[in-house]
Amino acid sequence: MLSTMRPGPLLQRLRSDPASRNSAYMIGSQVSIAVLQGLLFILLASALGAHEFGRVASVIAITSVFLPFAGMGLGNVAIMRISRGQAHAAMSLGNGLAVTAVTGTLGVLVAMLIGEAFLHERGTWLLVLLFGISEILMTKVVDLAAHVFLGLERQGVTALFYNLLMVVRLVFAGALFWGFTTPTALHWAELHLAAGVLSAVVVLFYSVRLLGRPRTGYQTVRNDIGKGFLFSVVIAARSVHTDADKAVLARIASEATAGAYTAAFRLVYMACTPITAVLLSLQARIFRRGDQRGLEGSLTAVRRLVLIGGVYCMLLAVAIYAVAPAVPWLLGDSFDLSPDILRSMCLLPFLVIAQAAASDALNGADAQRRVSTLHTLTAGLSVVLNLLLVPGHGWQGAVMAAYASQGFLVAGLVLTILLGLQAQRKARAA
Repeated sequence: MLSTMRPGPLLQRLRSDPASRNSAYMIGSQVSIAVLQGLLFILLASALGAHEFGRVASVIAITSVFLPFAGMGLGNVAIMRISRGQAHAAMSLGNGLAVTAVTGTLGVLVAMLIGEAFLHERGTWLLVLLFGISEILMTKVVDLAAHVFLGLERQGVTALFYNLLMVVRLVFAGALFWGFTTPTALHWAELHLAAGVLSAVVVLFYSVRLLGRPRTGYQTVRNDIGKGFLFSVVIAARSVHTDADKAVLARIASEATAGAYTAAFRLVYMACTPITAVLLSLQARIFRRGDQRGLEGSLTAVRRLVLIGGVYCMLLAVAIYAVAPAVPWLLGDSFDLSPDILRSMCLLPFLVIAQAAASDALNGADAQRRVSTLHTLTAGLSVVLNLLLVPGHGWQGAVMAAYASQGFLVAGLVLTILLGLQAQRKARAA
């Protein structure tokens, strides 16, 4: 009886359609990452409390700005080149590692200077150093290797790398939670670095086994680093306009307020995971379609996902508003501000998903310069609005700045897409 059973339509599609299989890999991966992040978040917030958690958030807000410039965007270039048959995976990995070693080290040093100037608590320089090495160097190694396999459309390997990083961090967070009587931000920084080093070593070993020894090519780096820089600008600008509020709150309001705000913000972004996971799995297809048919082609790769994302965000807004009061029960009484902050952010996923899909569609059509300009302007707007609004309105001002800056970005991207489609149709008619 069992030998005559046939797989259902969904299983048959996953076996026969690489795109569906890759999407399933990334959805499953991102869902598991979201669960792991949720557990990690609960352990850290509960162990550290709002003040120490706020210290961690303010330091990460600084180091995250420099993370995209470690490697100068060569991971994103690897997806584009490999998916279009323009580069070898081993060369892309080797070039990325070489550039990451140089730019990542510089990024850690600059982050330390900024941390000392902007954050005044004692021992800040050491926190920035430890988190900087872990995030800007070790995490980037994992991310670079994952991008190379995305270009090869081997999403299963990419999923493995990202989940490995999260599992190792969760294990070390458990050590923080159960192994320390009074855990501090410094304790977590030390464990975070250990987790990063272990993950990077395992990922590099596995990548070399699959791809062969990484190779470098000076001329290839020269050709790719300009376009890669534009990708870095976009990612760095995203970090600024999503993390500037936390650094400003930590400096102007308090570490505890920054911690409560960060908790709510993280929950909102984790809730967007199902849609961003599919978007990540589509990267190679977006670049291929953009190479073949320009902006019209890259838009076809994301159009259906945008429609599904809109429905998802409506349901998500209701869910966020309903479950927000449970946050202090989950994380502790020091996060009593988080429910109000979380409810005020319930519509933010609409803007987050819209700008991510629009940015990827334009990048797929080789419009990186326009995308980087818009994201840079948005980052600047976010910083200015936070500096203007947070002193008088506290976390409410940070929320207003988030909506205003994300709305500006979505409007700019949509206008750029409309103008790009119009230009493409005129060129075709001529």
